[in-house]
Amino acid sequence: MVIERPRWWIYGLVAVIGLAILVPFIWMVLTALMTTDQTLRVPPTIIPLPPTLDGVHTVFNKLPFFRLLSNTFLVSVGRALATLVISALAAYALAIVKVPGARIVLVLVLTLIMVPGDIFIIPNFSIIAGLHLTNTLVALALPNIFDVFGVFLLYQFFRGMPRELIEAARIDGASHLRILFTIVVPVSRSGLIALAILTVLNEWKELLWPIVVNRDVDQLTLGPGIALLRGAAVTDWNVLMAAGAMAALPMIVIYLLLQKQFVSSMARSGLK
Repeated sequence: MVIERPRWWIYGLVAVIGLAILVPFIWMVLTALMTTDQTLRVPPTIIPLPPTLDGVHTVFNKLPFFRLLSNTFLVSVGRALATLVISALAAYALAIVKVPGARIVLVLVLTLIMVPGDIFIIPNFSIIAGLHLTNTLVALALPNIFDVFGVFLLYQFFRGMPRELIEAARIDGASHLRILFTIVVPVSRSGLIALAILTVLNEWKELLWPIVVNRDVDQLTLGPGIALLRGAAVTDWNVLMAAGAMAALPMIVIYLLLQKQFVSSMARSGLK
């Protein structure tokens, strides 16, 4: 019996890569605990002595932080739910029902993945303005509820569904909607979870679109709200980093609580 020796160089490489990923976040937290003078010193201050929460207090004084946080949460969850429903319906039509021209539609959908999203900013703004939805939370989520990648991801899951289950349900007289929500969706739960995770993360870090469509601070999300802290001439980096750390904290907590589900759904979606 041959016992494989541990490949310590692989563990070392992974540790170095992990440390490189963590360094920016650690630097952000350390800067958030500094005073404004410490952030401007040359050579730069590494360890804040003594640490201070002045940057955190300034964030709460300059921004309606909890309002921005609640806006981000509502928009992210709302967009994720709408994206799951629309992507599931579209993927079901392409993979299971196989409507006429399904292959052409699939090719067009895949083509849209290669189109930069910034191209659609002006058309989306024209539509939102025409619907009189500017300066609302609905305007932040509505143009993005159709996710091309989400349709393709769920299409890959649905295509691998056992045909016997679908045919048995059809023989029993089940409608397409019943088949989708009682058979296909439960079997493809890992793919739906993966899509929901990616959608929430993308919306949580959205910056450009909220600035374009909304002007009131109370109708913004965390990304553009934090951008308002950057000064035209001088920026208090401790305040900016404190806001960034607080904005990232909810996602970190959610990941730590649901780590197993995150990794499992992502791994299964990759296998599909």
